Amino acid sequence: MSARRTYELVVYGATGFTGELVSTYLTQSYAGKVTWAAAGRSEDKVRKVLANIGATDIPVIVADASKPETLVSMVKQTKVVISLVGPYGKYGSELVKACAENGTHYVDLTGWEAKMIQQHGRAAVSTKALIVHGCGYDSIPSDLCTFLACQKLKQAGEHGDTVKVGAVKSAFQFKGGMSGGTVASLLLAVEADKEEKKISMNPYCLSPIRGKHNPSLFLAMSTSFLGKKTWGSFWFMGPTNSALVRRTWGVLENSDPSSKVLAYGPDFAYDELMVRGGMISSAITSLVIYFGFAILMLCPPARWALKKWGPQPGTGPAPADQKSGWFRTATTATSVDGKHQVRVTINGKGDPGYLATSRMIVESALAIVQDEDRLPPLARQGGFLTPATALGNVLVERLEATQQFSFTTEDNKSA
Repeated sequence: MSARRTYELVVYGATGFTGELVSTYLTQSYAGKVTWAAAGRSEDKVRKVLANIGATDIPVIVADASKPETLVSMVKQTKVVISLVGPYGKYGSELVKACAENGTHYVDLTGWEAKMIQQHGRAAVSTKALIVHGCGYDSIPSDLCTFLACQKLKQAGEHGDTVKVGAVKSAFQFKGGMSGGTVASLLLAVEADKEEKKISMNPYCLSPIRGKHNPSLFLAMSTSFLGKKTWGSFWFMGPTNSALVRRTWGVLENSDPSSKVLAYGPDFAYDELMVRGGMISSAITSLVIYFGFAILMLCPPARWALKKWGPQPGTGPAPADQKSGWFRTATTATSVDGKHQVRVTINGKGDPGYLATSRMIVESALAIVQDEDRLPPLARQGGFLTPATALGNVLVERLEATQQFSFTTEDNKSA
């Protein structure tokens, strides 16, 4: 990347609901500490957002996803782009292409972008541009907790022996709403062509290699730690999160010795569940979710109704509801022989899909520009990486420093 960049960050999609939250967080937490600009299709609308949050001194860049030349002009001015213009499958490719070809780092909130890896992966490596998807509630808790749990578990052996990682399960609890952008992305996935659906149904669609574990649909799943069993249902963001976590696994397995030391091993098997009260309630919840997906896939009028009356892109909950939200993700890693267990838990304040996500994506971007020298070795190579492989412990430290997130680690030997 050229050192002569005007801005450290550009927030692309600043007029959207999450875009305004991201801009607000930057204004309140990093005033005078970060050089950034806000970007969108309409200069007037961007300036209106900046005026609403008391940031009228922030520069504005006009950029439009339908005009690739404006995207190229934008990315050449900054070190990192925070992309908030979705659905990413519809509007994201040209921006990723511009970043990859011009050595500009990029973070966003999507997870299903196998085609982008194929189309732009080589360009990103050649310019050393970091392309990091999934930098929000989807999929930072999954990826970082798995990363931390596996590293701790590997060190749990006696006499310096390395423990082999086996099953890893993440259990989700949260209070929050679904954004219009998430609904739009869901509908785009449902309406995708057969080839795209076939790719997305492959649990290793984002990984450079395939693992042993073949996950399947389930009604109820349990995870245990210190003898306490937790039941859960199918988690509708599980496939997205799991694909990204498996990319982390595959990238580390395929890496050079400097990063291979962090690899989870060939027996790694990852699953996710949404915590419910017991086995029966878990099964009922799963059936309801599956039924809802089936209706959307088989019934066009249902998709039309969701588009018309469901949450709209650019909308979200009231500030009080955002602040009252929270999430908890507990990831339990178990050794192949079953003798060792580690559980890493992240607790987050604020609506996970909005307030918490806006903080996570900003800290991800700032980790790249402010902590570049401390990033994992793979980050220096560029390319399509995950939060864990690109940002690792640096992002954990940044999130904890906000005092809005906390990570705790337990094991079955010291507990």
